[in-house]
Amino acid sequence: MGKMRKPLIAGNWKMNGSIGLAADLLQAMQPGLEESSVEVVICPPFSLLQSMGECFRETSVSLGAQNVHPQISGAYTGETSAAMLNEMEVKWCIVGHSERRAQFAETDALVRQKVGTLLQHGIQPIVCVGESLEEREAGKHESVVVEQLKNGLSGLAADDQLRCTIAYEPVWAIGTGKTATSQQANSMHLTIRRELAELATEQVASEIRILYGGSVNAANAAELLEQSEIDGALVGGASLKTDQFPGIIAASNV
Repeated sequence: MGKMRKPLIAGNWKMNGSIGLAADLLQAMQPGLEESSVEVVICPPFSLLQSMGECFRETSVSLGAQNVHPQISGAYTGETSAAMLNEMEVKWCIVGHSERRAQFAETDALVRQKVGTLLQHGIQPIVCVGESLEEREAGKHESVVVEQLKNGLSGLAADDQLRCTIAYEPVWAIGTGKTATSQQANSMHLTIRRELAELATEQVASEIRILYGGSVNAANAAELLEQSEIDGALVGGASLKTDQFPGIIAASNV
């Protein structure tokens, strides 16, 4: 039986990119988007959201943000609220990325607050979970990911959980060129899905999309995306490359 869940490919530009690159990438993606059954989201830096929103307006590509503040407004210098994201027609937002957790000390509790704020504003959260190399080598990888998942979605109604997408990103595979094997990735996705059945309902577990992230490129995408539990990818470096990102979209169009 084939997967019923629609594939989602999200590009996380991190602190990279330009208006020029957005136009080039769109041009490179365009031929593949015409007949594609894949949902495509690009998450550029905040400074590019408005211009890229205009660039993508007549296309099937959606706009995502890389972060949000849990409060609606106030004295939070340098931060951006969900209401502001709404004004720029942002449909998606990454929360709890391992770089935010490690470099900006984001806790599970803060991730959960952000998820709640986004849902209140009709923005779909991409909730990132993942373990470090030390945690995997110590055999704690499943418990670490399950804990992040539980805390990130705690207390949400089932229909709100269904509006979330989970992204599993083993920290040791982000920007390192190392990729989890397709079997390692699929095994963790299965663990996440089983946990969702406990946390939420069987329906949430079977319908929610779980993306894989961590050094995904045009060469390894097909093998990862054909796995039973992997519903798409959260792509870092390769989402900035016009010769890579369209190939990843094509690989998920099965």
